[in-house]
Amino acid sequence: MEPTCPKCHSVVDPTDFFCSTCGKKLKAKPLSTSLLTEILYYFGSVLLPPLGIWWGIKYLFQPGAASKRIGIISIVLTIVSFTLTSVLAVDFVNTMYATYKTQLNTVQELY
Repeated sequence: MEPTCPKCHSVVDPTDFFCSTCGKKLKAKPLSTSLLTEILYYFGSVLLPPLGIWWGIKYLFQPGAASKRIGIISIVLTIVSFTLTSVLAVDFVNTMYATYKTQLNTVQELY
């Protein structure tokens, strides 16, 4: 038995993502695993940490080893980037607070 479109009941090819007659989406197109796509997702995971988790999870649920690898690396890069950003932010705030305290003590000694 040949597969048919659930909307218009036209015969479709098993590899089709959309019905050629009515345009109904038959199945989800797999996500790209090209080198350029990987580089963009990794770069985005480092620069936009919260989004890397979403991209990673999206790729983890795709079939294939390449998709799972992209998902895992995106999540790891996101966690590392978020951790490094948090450490640097806390260090910056502590440095600014120490500078403020030093200046405040200096002003208090003058008066």
